[in-house]
Amino acid sequence: MPRIEMSRTDLLGLAGIPQESEDGLAALLASLKAEKAGAEGDILKIELKDTNRPDLWCVEGIARGIRCLLGGREDHLSRLPAPSAAVEVDPAVREVRPWIAAFAARGPSLSPMVLDALIASQEKLASSFGRNRKSAAIGFYRLGDIRFPVRYSAVPPDTVFHPLGEPGEMPLHEVLDRTEAGRKYAGLLAGKRLWPFLSDAGGAPLSFPPVLNSEDTGRLQPGDCEIFCEVTGTDWSTVHLTSVILACNLEDRGFGIEPVEIRYPAGSPGGERVATPAAFSDRLEAGFDLIERITGSPPDPASIPGALSRMDYASWSVGPASVDAVLAPYRHDGMHPVDLVEDLAIAAGFSSFEPLLPAEYTLGASAPEEDRLDAIRAILVGLGCEELLLPVLQARESAGSAPPGPIPILNPMTAEYSAVRNSLVPGLLRAEAASAHAAYPHRLFEAGEVLGAEGGSLLTRMTVAVCVFGNDAQFGDAHAILGVLAGYRGVELALQPHPDERFIAGRCASVRLGGRLCGVIGELHPGLLDSMGISRPGSAFEVDAEGL
Repeated sequence: MPRIEMSRTDLLGLAGIPQESEDGLAALLASLKAEKAGAEGDILKIELKDTNRPDLWCVEGIARGIRCLLGGREDHLSRLPAPSAAVEVDPAVREVRPWIAAFAARGPSLSPMVLDALIASQEKLASSFGRNRKSAAIGFYRLGDIRFPVRYSAVPPDTVFHPLGEPGEMPLHEVLDRTEAGRKYAGLLAGKRLWPFLSDAGGAPLSFPPVLNSEDTGRLQPGDCEIFCEVTGTDWSTVHLTSVILACNLEDRGFGIEPVEIRYPAGSPGGERVATPAAFSDRLEAGFDLIERITGSPPDPASIPGALSRMDYASWSVGPASVDAVLAPYRHDGMHPVDLVEDLAIAAGFSSFEPLLPAEYTLGASAPEEDRLDAIRAILVGLGCEELLLPVLQARESAGSAPPGPIPILNPMTAEYSAVRNSLVPGLLRAEAASAHAAYPHRLFEAGEVLGAEGGSLLTRMTVAVCVFGNDAQFGDAHAILGVLAGYRGVELALQPHPDERFIAGRCASVRLGGRLCGVIGELHPGLLDSMGISRPGSAFEVDAEGL
């Protein structure tokens, strides 16, 4: 779950409330599905229990939520002027990083506290919501140093640029090699012939997205009061929602927002001319019968407008049997009528609902599958193996996954958890990559769920995986453990040569347990181990727990 840090003074000041008691603040945070996770002096650490509300991942969003809960809805981006500046998009960027949104903001001088909050929201949105800058990366600049129209182009890697924080100019390819940010985000540009670049009408570089801003214009300082913001990325909705959130944050700080026109020569999902920030207007509708079925209480039509106002809905219409409402422009999380019902329940307060005790009581028991896994775990621990408990979700590109790869999630919130694993081996490899300091040999195992695709359907299976690493680790190390495991479980073990790109050719076999094809075993391929940063050879097996 997202964790953010903020100044308590800044939060309470933005929320417009006095120095609230800790209990009072905790109650307000709970209504936003958040809780205090710690504090150091004036710094509050907040953990959010909802991953689909990126507008709350900053002090401005939390404060806005509190203000609306206490005082009702607010206007957002409702009186924007027509764009007076533009960004010209080079057709070539479509192949590398196609989308951009931008706006200007003029307001009060930035204090150090406000500047810190702005940078914190920039980093959190880009790293988590923007999938580590792939889907969206953000740049802030001093508006007065920029001549419009800005040009968003694709340039060769030898283009010269003065990166933020560096002593002088260097070609873009050296930025990726010599700077910390360059090395961190170089993978986003791997295999691309041209790289994205932002410059103004006079040719002055603004940034090398998604890596680094320019030293000349890309460093905001306390006292600045005119800002240019741009968001580039590979996902249209993520780019535009990020720009709307940032614009609303600055508007809450007293800034006036000035849209910028984005000019796409080849068109875009929004057309050839797109004025940004482009506010969202997601609409939800829920019948009174659904509200009563979910909350257990019949809705009071007279109370619905006040509840939606406290949740900062942009507009609503209450009919004789249903309610239709439009979310705030910075929200793009309305997917189902239940989302509207949930907001109504939050606004009413969960304590306002009558508790309902369970009507039936049953005795619990472990499932047979879990009894089997517990027995397998006991055997492997007795054989000197160490158990790991790893997340079911992982990155889409995970070395060591079984072909054809993990099952992707349609709309993930972070790149680190964008797919469901189809093998336990990648997690064990990642653990081994971080364990070089421990004495060898390493015998790691996990027993748990994986998701596979069979015949056009998805099927959850329980599997057991063991990896052995050491100076002399070879096929026989994994085979010996599998043999003892099969013997203790009373099943016949048989191997048959089998190709698998994760293992060395000729040292890999399919596993049959009791005559049933159940998995694979082999010596891990050196190329795979090198790509993971694992310095010792290793062998592994993974089998269906049902076969044991």
